[in-house]
Amino acid sequence: MTSRRTFLKSMSAALGYSIIARGVAAASKRRPNVLFIAVDDLRTELGCYGNKQIKSPNIDRLASQGIVFDRAYCQQPICMASRASLLSGYRPDHAQIYNCKALSELDPDALTLNKYFEQNGYAMWASGKIYHHAADRRRQWGHHYFNPTGEWKGRGYLAEESKKIVARYAKVYEKNRGRKSEGRGPAFESPDVPDNAYADGKMTEEAVKKLREFAASDTPFFMAVGFHKPHLPFNAPKKYWDLYKAEDIDLADNPFLPKNATEFTPYNFGELRNYYGIPKGQKRINERLARTLKHGYYACVSYTDALIGTLLDALDAQNLRDKTIIVLWGDHGWKLGEHGMWCKHTEFDLDAHAPLIFSYPGMSGKGRRAVSFAEFVDIYPTLCELTGLEAPAHLQGDSLVPAMEKPDVMVKKAAFTQWPKVSRTNPDKVITGYTIKYKSYSYTEWTRNKTGEILARELYDHAVDPAENENVAEYDKNKKLVNELSTLLAGGKGWKKVRPSLN
Repeated sequence: MTSRRTFLKSMSAALGYSIIARGVAAASKRRPNVLFIAVDDLRTELGCYGNKQIKSPNIDRLASQGIVFDRAYCQQPICMASRASLLSGYRPDHAQIYNCKALSELDPDALTLNKYFEQNGYAMWASGKIYHHAADRRRQWGHHYFNPTGEWKGRGYLAEESKKIVARYAKVYEKNRGRKSEGRGPAFESPDVPDNAYADGKMTEEAVKKLREFAASDTPFFMAVGFHKPHLPFNAPKKYWDLYKAEDIDLADNPFLPKNATEFTPYNFGELRNYYGIPKGQKRINERLARTLKHGYYACVSYTDALIGTLLDALDAQNLRDKTIIVLWGDHGWKLGEHGMWCKHTEFDLDAHAPLIFSYPGMSGKGRRAVSFAEFVDIYPTLCELTGLEAPAHLQGDSLVPAMEKPDVMVKKAAFTQWPKVSRTNPDKVITGYTIKYKSYSYTEWTRNKTGEILARELYDHAVDPAENENVAEYDKNKKLVNELSTLLAGGKGWKKVRPSLN
């Protein structure tokens, strides 16, 4: 029998408004606005996620006014694929999104989140890193995109010494690697400059101006603001570095591979090693450098947090908060020395687990935490329901609104993520780690895509091993559990079986 909620949902979809969106629309006489905040490389290193060392008062404030998803996962722990998946509503296997080419090349006809909202009458504005590739940025936003310019050089360096290193390092880099350095220099800097000296600060200033314009209009807006930090290099104004003392920052207490690691488990974090002053080859990061790197990451998080606070204050100043849905997400997690590694690009929980916070007008409760799993492909349908738009049929995620209404409700009983360990571009050679998060377990199968052959398995029980220090997949006592999880994973296609029942 169809439940009352299913009936109401189907009826409201037919009318063009969800129950929540109708209430917001009645108050404002228009659909709610959307403030879509993306933060690059942001792991759950925030006060609202339990970190007592980080200073993130503004994101914590948003969390206190909304709902936090403690178990949110991106679909692939790398910038392009995670973002393309989220914004298209497809999982990475669709059109080989996993290979990280531009979405406009892989699936030029994809009905993206922003295009769908634009088609439904939303005024658009975007800046910063939303899509990874410039080609997608141009195709998706056109003249609605603001590209900040400033005095920075290379990958956003302002310190004079950093600029000199960029020029010198480019020659060495190209000679040793046979390709251009793409503006790389030091992995961090901390010049004494104002917030708006860097690109993220200039973008935020422009976003505040645009909010004033939007406030004077009766047209709902979709504003996408993509912060680059804390992505490498860890460049932030000195005052944010001064918030921390390096010696007070805790280093990873598990700088080693898990027991029973597979051949596919390690990663040599070339993304970081490409920067000046970082040990090359297989050399380890020493404690002093590790502490400085983590200090830089923290400084960048606090810098971004301050800019997000500026955005939230501008919403309040323009009386837009009670008309605006806010969603904040980090595109994937990041390792800070755990397992002797840095960056993302693995199937460890640290890489796929990322912040997800919603705040919307008329919330029945604030400052709550959802127990349900959440996936980034769920953001698209969730925003559709919150704004009263019928979700496009192609979406491969599900609305999280039931978990927002009742945070103890388990909307999804599992989450799925993946990582192509061997060859992202040659379909005949791709080996993918497909992972399911189920109950307290994280289970991965390293699979040869062409044949479906399982080459290795990893199993971690977060109830007893939250840091994932022991792979227990091959223990005899876990054979039944592994078979169960393998069935649910279904070679990466298990998401189709475990989608939530409307009843």
